Amino acid sequence: MKSLAAYLQRIALASTPKADLATLALVMAAQSRAIPFENYDVVMKKTISMARSDIEDKLVSKARGGYCWEQNTLLQMALESSGFTVTPLMCRVRWNKPDDTAEHTTAYTHMALKVETEAGPHLADVGFAGTNSMAPVRIFSDSQRSTAEPQSLPEGTFRIADGTHPQYNVLQLQIKGEWKPLYEWRDERAALVDQECSNWFSCTYPTARFTSSFFTCRIIGQERHHILNSEYVVRSGHGAEATTVTTKVTDKAMLLGLIKDVFGVTLEETEGIDRFL
Repeated sequence: MKSLAAYLQRIALASTPKADLATLALVMAAQSRAIPFENYDVVMKKTISMARSDIEDKLVSKARGGYCWEQNTLLQMALESSGFTVTPLMCRVRWNKPDDTAEHTTAYTHMALKVETEAGPHLADVGFAGTNSMAPVRIFSDSQRSTAEPQSLPEGTFRIADGTHPQYNVLQLQIKGEWKPLYEWRDERAALVDQECSNWFSCTYPTARFTSSFFTCRIIGQERHHILNSEYVVRSGHGAEATTVTTKVTDKAMLLGLIKDVFGVTLEETEGIDRFL
């Protein structure tokens, strides 16, 4: 990372005291609150660069947000600059997808991180907007997993279980007493070339999620604010206790106002930003 100090200023942290679990949790929460998840450039038909210098310039220097490939790459850079050992993981999204027990039905369209701490390895992810935990999720070994308790975290109750395919793990969120899968992965380091290919698909393929819809999200206080196409939603709480308020986004001026005032981004170019309203 070119400037850890600039990153810390961007997320409103004074320092990263040491490479431990408490610091990991602090950094994840701060980035989740300060840097919005957003696909504005994709909506405006721009490609997303995976070059580390470009990501740092966009999300830190230019005070923009980004989607998973940018958000978690930035987090990886910051953690490594703070002394952590980090392994990027290629993930198959399972959230709201049909069952895939027979064969894989989703590609690697997400990236998360495995981070080593004094309390064992943890899953770190600030780029699965809306449903992921903004706190680290403990990754238990195969022998520990069967007796491990579900993890109660700020964004809900999570666990990491065996995936539906051999050698895969799956992150699950408990919703109304039922475990829902978010994404699954194998415990192997994601090569940069594979990250670049998946990022290219995510920002260019005509029916990929982020080329076919507008999405932005940010955690503010105890609320998650997000826009999906023409709906602005504020969610307080999680699970069965969650409450939501939905507002219709009616025009480009209203959308740009929300992007600036709620999500903290002032766009220099706006051509096509409203095409999903």
